[in-house]
Amino acid sequence: MKIVQILFLLLLVSLPAMADETRSGIDTNGTEGTRGADMRILLNAFTAFAEEHIEGTLRGMKILAVTEEVKSGDWNAMKGPLTEFSRSGINAAAVWYARPDGHYYTVEKGLTDQSLSDRPYFPRLMAGNTVVGDLVISKSTGKRTAILAVPIWKDGKVSGALGVSLSADKMSRMLQERMALPGDMVFYALDAQGQSSLHKESNRLFAFPSDIGSKTLKDAVHDMLSRQEGVVRYDFHGEKIVVFKRSHLTGWVFAIGFVADTSTGAAGNEMPPIISELEKELSLKLNRIDAELANAAQGLSKTGLHSPEARKILHDLCRTAPYAIDCATVDRAGTMLIVEPEEYRQFEGTAIGKQEQIIRLHKSRKPVLSKVIRTVEGFDAVDIEHPVFSSQGKFMGSVSILIRPESLLSGVAAGLVQGLPIDVWAMQTDGRILYDPDREEIGRMLFDDPIYEPFPQLQSLGATIAKERNGSGSYEFLGKGLNKPVTKYAYWTSVGLYGTEWRVVATHTQAEDGGQAKRDLSELGVKSSEEALRDLAGRAELKEALAGNDRARIQRIFSNFHAEQYGIYAIQWVDALGINRYGHPEENSLTNFDFHSGKTPTSQYILKALSKKNESSFEAPLVEGKEGNFFLVPVQKGDTYLGMIYIIRIRP
Repeated sequence: MKIVQILFLLLLVSLPAMADETRSGIDTNGTEGTRGADMRILLNAFTAFAEEHIEGTLRGMKILAVTEEVKSGDWNAMKGPLTEFSRSGINAAAVWYARPDGHYYTVEKGLTDQSLSDRPYFPRLMAGNTVVGDLVISKSTGKRTAILAVPIWKDGKVSGALGVSLSADKMSRMLQERMALPGDMVFYALDAQGQSSLHKESNRLFAFPSDIGSKTLKDAVHDMLSRQEGVVRYDFHGEKIVVFKRSHLTGWVFAIGFVADTSTGAAGNEMPPIISELEKELSLKLNRIDAELANAAQGLSKTGLHSPEARKILHDLCRTAPYAIDCATVDRAGTMLIVEPEEYRQFEGTAIGKQEQIIRLHKSRKPVLSKVIRTVEGFDAVDIEHPVFSSQGKFMGSVSILIRPESLLSGVAAGLVQGLPIDVWAMQTDGRILYDPDREEIGRMLFDDPIYEPFPQLQSLGATIAKERNGSGSYEFLGKGLNKPVTKYAYWTSVGLYGTEWRVVATHTQAEDGGQAKRDLSELGVKSSEEALRDLAGRAELKEALAGNDRARIQRIFSNFHAEQYGIYAIQWVDALGINRYGHPEENSLTNFDFHSGKTPTSQYILKALSKKNESSFEAPLVEGKEGNFFLVPVQKGDTYLGMIYIIRIRP
């Protein structure tokens, strides 16, 4: 234990008074010139603090690497000292020992079933070089990490390696806590490729700032990577002034900056705790999905994109990644080669090369997150894609995972606000509603949809939300049945990946009596899909079309209904004889299918509802393999029973 005690001392004395110095080193109310000078002081402190943490960890690793326990190569002998080292405040996602063949042990898991031999840094390490700051998604934890690794020498040869996978998130949070930066300031670090190794905002870790849509930021990143130090200005959620310098230890470019003009921004507003919790939990979920996808991309670099081993990787990915719908490999031409799980294999061979996110990935050769797209599988989702490279570095294609934002957002938000007088909703920066407790609003465009036109203050606040990454605001709202307007208060934050951001908004309503009130869907004059289907069943136009079996007219009516009801997989008509005549979209519908010939639970449920001539709802598998929520309404024209129209929603 003496070794461990020495390590503790080394780590504790690395920076004796840095925290106090950084907290008092900046005048947040000064002029831009004064703040610029303060920035340099703070930048030096930021860089020094990060470097000392890394150097202190490396010193401990080098001491451990020459101990008999570690040099023995016996995991049981070295596990104790490594465990104590991992608990010494080094912010490690993993502490590990690697054999020359790449197989490795971690303090948490012991011998893993994976290998580090395919990591770009591993040959350098086995050649006797120390590795400092390579960015990877940890194979053992799935976390974003910076690698510190030292070779272990025995009898003049490298007999293995000792490594620490520093958690980029933990280090960033530690630095923010130590420096206590105000809300309008930002810090980050970039590696030699321009990827964020540290960041004040955890959802920007491992992102490429040059690829997130701001030309001035792209130019600034290029400038920062080409110089040893300097000052840059760029416009990204406000004009920012950033000072930077390159670290000789890691090669990273460290940067600290502030918003030059906060008069119209929301930076610095005190956010309620629910906003922080939403950002934290959603970022964790997105990062986990992304980490699983990154590990799949590494595995596919060995197996290729179109092999039995590749299929197993996709199967495991869809099984373990939360909220995954399907997973696919995509070749360089943009064709889906393998799709899992089994019910989606019918889409193998489908070309998706014209989709925006595929074009973007092929151009940048970097990971992407799409906006919501209508997938070839027939539903709306977002696509996360990682490029796949061969062991020789040749671009092979990509690996994809589809998720429904509303499933992810609901899974997090519903639990956090349960029992609270708060609504949570989310939108893309173009105003598309990604999630709302009232599902009829999902998919609508805040700035264009007619239901929002009577509420200009809401649309104005929405424009601010789209522009600013976080903030707060309010608007007055005259809800249905109210004599006086109520005030709605909104607080928002942002989550996302690879430059694509979602705005997550928490709102509460101040009622007429001063109490809190939750919003009711009727405020917007929006009917639920079930109410809309009942209305449709009563319309004379539909009854005439069904009675005359007018396919073109029925399809037009169904098409209009489908366009107005986001999230509907299909709307269909089953006649009084039990034959499913038509539906929209046609690719999601049955045509002239006799349910009497089917022996599935779905057929039995529909025939039972048809015979009772009453509204009915149930959950059951679809013919094409998905799980659906069904809602059926009878249609009567005079004394003639025309059957039932029904809608299907895919279960999240």
